[in-house]
Amino acid sequence: MLGAAMVAGYVEAVGDRSGIFDLGEDRPVVPAMAVAALSLRGVLNDLGIPEGTVHVGQELGFSGLVQVGDELTCKATVAQNSVRRNSRFVGLRLSVESGAGREIMSGKSTLVMPA
Repeated sequence: MLGAAMVAGYVEAVGDRSGIFDLGEDRPVVPAMAVAALSLRGVLNDLGIPEGTVHVGQELGFSGLVQVGDELTCKATVAQNSVRRNSRFVGLRLSVESGAGREIMSGKSTLVMPA
């Protein structure tokens, strides 16, 4: 669940002063990139990514809004896994769904890590 404290921390970290994500509202909207960042963080933690890994690219699409308090499910599958020289290239397919099973975000992310 994306709580108000987590969203406030994200908005502060990125320096957003627009007021668009006003947490004083009844059910404020979560920034789309906060959903992406938090889902990727979860995937990286679950995979036990080694130190020295570099996030080199991402392509994301969003198809719905997330509000503070919404339950989300993040899924990732390994789409590419190859070794070149001393580096491992890993491509991940990402999907975030609402508690009702509707896809909110989809995309891919590419990591380069020590082999």
